[in-house]
Amino acid sequence: MNKKIIRLITVTGLFYTIAFTVTAFVFIFLHPQLMTIINAVSQKIFPALPLAHEQSQFYKILCLSMMSGVTVCSLLLYKDAQTYIAMIIPLCTMKFTSSLCALTAFIGGSVFHNGWNNLANIIIVITDFPLGLWIFCLFIVYRRYNN
Repeated sequence: MNKKIIRLITVTGLFYTIAFTVTAFVFIFLHPQLMTIINAVSQKIFPALPLAHEQSQFYKILCLSMMSGVTVCSLLLYKDAQTYIAMIIPLCTMKFTSSLCALTAFIGGSVFHNGWNNLANIIIVITDFPLGLWIFCLFIVYRRYNN
């Protein structure tokens, strides 16, 4: 079982490395187009939601720094899951924190009508929470069979 879970963590690390690298490039080069697409989908499917407007360089820089962190953690897991197993902790922390913040912003936007209850924030929750939960579950299984 231990070799299987290590292999699963390694494959997950590879998948996450690729996914987060691609996402970072999208944020760097296609951010305005991404927001346009999200808002177009929102208008079609959820017309009552406000449109997302944040395209500031400040937040793009912060976003890219987090993408770098999750990519490095994932790359280390891919390279040697057993040695770098502790990288799951910051990886989960980043994914769960972004999910919680996006959910809080969405709920706050619904309550205070400040425009934060937009589709972009829900997309963060829908993508980041499962990614964090998956790697966290793998970590729990790994710990169970290694203690």
